[in-house]
Amino acid sequence: MEALTNFTTVALPLIGASLVTALAAGWFVRRVTQNQTVVRAALVIVFVACLVPFGDLSAAEYIRVLTGDLSPVSLVLFSMIAYARLVSAETEDSVIAPSLAAAIVVIALLLFPTAMGLTLFDMYEYGYYPIVLAPLGLALFAGCVWFGIHLPAILIAVAFTGFVLGVLESDNLWDYLIDPVITVYAIGHLVRNRGAGLSIKWPPSQEHVETNCAFLIASFLLFAVFLASNNPDSFRYEFTVEDGFIEWVTVVILLVAMVVCARRVYTLWGKRPPLFLGVTGLLAAFCLFGAGEEISWGQRILGLETPEYFMERNAQGEIGLHNLVVEINGEEVKLNKLIFGTGLAIAMLIYLFIATPLYRTKPLVTNFFHQIAAPMPRNYQVVGYLAIVATVELLVDSSKRGEMTEFAGATMFALNIIYPYNPHIFDPNLELKPGHQDNKSE
Repeated sequence: MEALTNFTTVALPLIGASLVTALAAGWFVRRVTQNQTVVRAALVIVFVACLVPFGDLSAAEYIRVLTGDLSPVSLVLFSMIAYARLVSAETEDSVIAPSLAAAIVVIALLLFPTAMGLTLFDMYEYGYYPIVLAPLGLALFAGCVWFGIHLPAILIAVAFTGFVLGVLESDNLWDYLIDPVITVYAIGHLVRNRGAGLSIKWPPSQEHVETNCAFLIASFLLFAVFLASNNPDSFRYEFTVEDGFIEWVTVVILLVAMVVCARRVYTLWGKRPPLFLGVTGLLAAFCLFGAGEEISWGQRILGLETPEYFMERNAQGEIGLHNLVVEINGEEVKLNKLIFGTGLAIAMLIYLFIATPLYRTKPLVTNFFHQIAAPMPRNYQVVGYLAIVATVELLVDSSKRGEMTEFAGATMFALNIIYPYNPHIFDPNLELKPGHQDNKSE
């Protein structure tokens, strides 16, 4: 294995440099002649010539200084383009979809400025010990496989396999996924195909959102179980760290749910009774409260000092209500444990196992929940809530496991709000009918 690794760290960069040079030569030759035999011959000759040593070094070793080490993703894509030119005389436009090129450009725009120190955070740093990038990649890979998007799935698999095997000198996962050369190529590809469209459906379908969110939850819970058992410090101080990825995703998800509720109040104003609108507005406020509490209402971001009241009564010494400590019968109790732990757990049990069955079987109960604008859970959401709690409480051995419950639970909660079992009650074109259920929504 070590011999293979040593070979790949030397050979792959040279092959990549030669491949880029050969494709560039083929592109120039095609501008001179349309004779495909000549174009193919030029591509092969240049590729081989770059690898042949002249003196102590080959041309590829000089070119490597300019191109850097290509990522496995680039090697696969450029190899596909070279194969298409050699076998069928196809251009790269028929090999790589504009949507894939756009994805590469977007990732590069997010990654490279942070790596150059132009932002307040460094995304590149996440690639060294990819406890966040790895579950994200796993979720994306699973989504691509599920929906039959084969090429991106293959590219992700190749990148992760190469990283695990260490086929490059770099020990950063980002270097296995993207590089400047493929970014420049992707930009050119988009410019050449600017009139073709990206074939990206927006907004995404309900099936895509629900499925990809399920994969996201599952992949991060899987990594949480692994890290909590095998690297507790990494789980505590990196994976679930304050103001880390997990926390911010939780905030964003809750804000999305808040916007959905607020939009419903706006579109249903005058079409639903005050109770309906009021409950929906309260749900929006609850989502905002959860997001604000998650980041201590921006205290760390804005550099705010903790007021004396919260300094004395907040368990973490921060601005926020859910970590307040109150005295009950002479004992100090955290509101987080009392209300957001025990209280919320009891409420969820009633909601899932009493209210939901009654809603689906009793017309009077159905009508009641319609009148109070209750978004009822679908079957997979009920199972999801239970699976999240069971996984975290039984398999994640850490005092910080609550962060995973908040992250995964908030995601499922948002799905529950956005895609409920009874979406028709939020349709401004429909009137509420006593006892009516949207059975087709399941």
